[in-house]
Amino acid sequence: MRKGLVDAGIADRYQYELYLKQGTQQLQQFLELTRTTAQPEVLQTEQTFDLQVAATKLRGRVDRIDRLASGSVAIVDYKTGKPKSQEEADESLQLSLYALAAREVWGHEVAQLIFYNVENNTAITTTRNNAQLEEAKVRVREVAEAIAEGKFDAKPGYQCVFCPYRNLCPATEKVIFVAPRKAARAN
Repeated sequence: MRKGLVDAGIADRYQYELYLKQGTQQLQQFLELTRTTAQPEVLQTEQTFDLQVAATKLRGRVDRIDRLASGSVAIVDYKTGKPKSQEEADESLQLSLYALAAREVWGHEVAQLIFYNVENNTAITTTRNNAQLEEAKVRVREVAEAIAEGKFDAKPGYQCVFCPYRNLCPATEKVIFVAPRKAARAN
C-alpha cells in the first residue's frame, strides 16, 4: 500500500498521511470481515484480457473471479474511492465489458457482477442479460468510430493531473490575451 501511495506522487505530506491512515484502517476492516465470513471459491485474481468488439480491441484486468455453487461465476471489482451505488453498478459499462470478457474470452457464464466498496465493506451486486451485453458492444463501436473520426470532447476532471497530453488538450489550454490592433489613421 505504501508503494502505491508513493507511486501516486502525493506531494502534500498531510494528504499522504491521511490516505495512509484511511487505507490501513480499510484494509484492517476488510481482513477482519474476511476472517469472520465464508469465503468464495476464487478462480482468478488480477486476470488480464483482450476482448475484440468489432474492429476494436479492448484490454483490461478483472480484480477477481469467483465460482458460484451453480457453476457460474461472479466478477468482483474492488473500489477504493467513493463507494459506488446500485444505480452506478446497474449502468456500468466497465462491469458489462468484464461480463463480456468472462463469457467470450474465458467461456464463463456470469451470474453476478459486483462492485466491492472497500471504504465501507459493502458489495453492490448487479447482473447483465444478453441484450444489455449487446448494447455494451454497440456503445464500444460508437465510441471507437467517434474517436476514429476525431469526434470526442475532453471531459476535464481530477484524472487530468495524470494525463501526459494535458498540455495539448483543448480543455486545458490557456488563451493568452492579445491586445486588439488600433486602426491605421488616414492622413
